[in-house]
Amino acid sequence: MDNPFSRYQNLLRTYIKPQTIPILYKLWTDRSRVYHNINHLNGVLQYIQRYAYKFNQDEFEQLVLAAFFHDAIYDMKDPKGNEDKSIKLFRDSYIGQDKKFELVDKAIECTKYRKRPTNFLLRIFWDADNEGFREPWIVFLKNEHKIRHEFSHIPEDIYKKARIEFLKSNFGLFGPNGDENVRKLIKYIRDK
Repeated sequence: MDNPFSRYQNLLRTYIKPQTIPILYKLWTDRSRVYHNINHLNGVLQYIQRYAYKFNQDEFEQLVLAAFFHDAIYDMKDPKGNEDKSIKLFRDSYIGQDKKFELVDKAIECTKYRKRPTNFLLRIFWDADNEGFREPWIVFLKNEHKIRHEFSHIPEDIYKKARIEFLKSNFGLFGPNGDENVRKLIKYIRDK
């Protein structure tokens, strides 16, 4: 898989403080990240690229910036504040002179919620971040193992309860295959 920091270096240099780019790279390649790492970033960017023909250049650039920042801060011990901290990092790093940050903020923020946005651009971004729910079962299960590894500091019984609750909140969001993945994973976690 290619390096998105090389592929989008011109865009990053245009809109982001130069000292932030290596920080972003370090965050995305941190060894503690097993799922929310540069492979996830690449997946989000590839999904956005797939729909690029539906965006104007400004929209495309905003969605790409949102991808780089959406999980930039991913604190496994306090995951509830990650999106807000990622938005702050973006705002503190942004050097563009226009209002591109507005869509970036909204795109990052929409990933907090288990509801598909109605706005087309936000829905594309939300779908890109959640594409894993539509993966074949074996990939979905592998992703679960990666996520569990990221949260290995949480006792098993607490993780099970919280994860099942989270998974249940996804019914109806990703079609029949997504619902089947969720059902199978809930059973897998309960039986484990």
